[in-house]
Amino acid sequence: MRTLILLVLAASCASLAIAQTADQKYQQGNALYQQGRYAEAVAAYEEIVRAGYTSGELAFNLGNAYYKQGLMGKAILNYERAIRFMPGDDDVRHNLYLANLQIVDKIEPAPRLFLWDIWDDIKGAFSLDGITWITYLLFLLVSAALTLVILARSYAARKAGLLSAMICGLLLLLSASILVGKAADVHRADDAVITVAIVTAKNSPDPKSSDAFVLHAGVKVRITESIGEWVRIRLADGKVGWVELGVAERI
Repeated sequence: MRTLILLVLAASCASLAIAQTADQKYQQGNALYQQGRYAEAVAAYEEIVRAGYTSGELAFNLGNAYYKQGLMGKAILNYERAIRFMPGDDDVRHNLYLANLQIVDKIEPAPRLFLWDIWDDIKGAFSLDGITWITYLLFLLVSAALTLVILARSYAARKAGLLSAMICGLLLLLSASILVGKAADVHRADDAVITVAIVTAKNSPDPKSSDAFVLHAGVKVRITESIGEWVRIRLADGKVGWVELGVAERI
């Protein structure tokens, strides 16, 4: 038992030391950014990412540092990552908008049913943590209302409890649906951004294959398949092609 306690304490101390180092690197990156030393700021931030730490603020600052160097592919990649943590942050959305204005390729998304746009807007209004807490609160309210229905002695109290349970239950179903959709969006691993200056997509996973189209840094794509050192990507307008692994970095 004593050995186990010592091991737990040692692991806790090691985790604390790593967290403190990450915080120091973050502050160092911020200081370098303020001094206009953007490449060095990127190096500090990226070291934190490689250590396994991530947050909306870190991704946003990293995106800003890349933006200042004119590296729009990397900037957009990190702004997209930041939005997953902070979907309602106006600064992140504004900077992503500015970065998208500067990319070469302007790809119009394929038309779709307007209801999907409304659904995306609804999901985008909540952070994952926020909708999780809302769902939990509604669950508690439904439980409390049902308890009132069971335990109340008067007809009026039972009726009020039943009405409350129905209203909160409907809101709970809606909230749970948003939570599931939001979690799927946040944790999906098929969205990516082209981060190299220019790439020629092929019609098959072969460098000798015919060219499909040309893309430049900053274009958001969806990875639909991978074979060896190649990945199949789909553009917002429906076009598909193959690019080498590493050309498109997953969000």
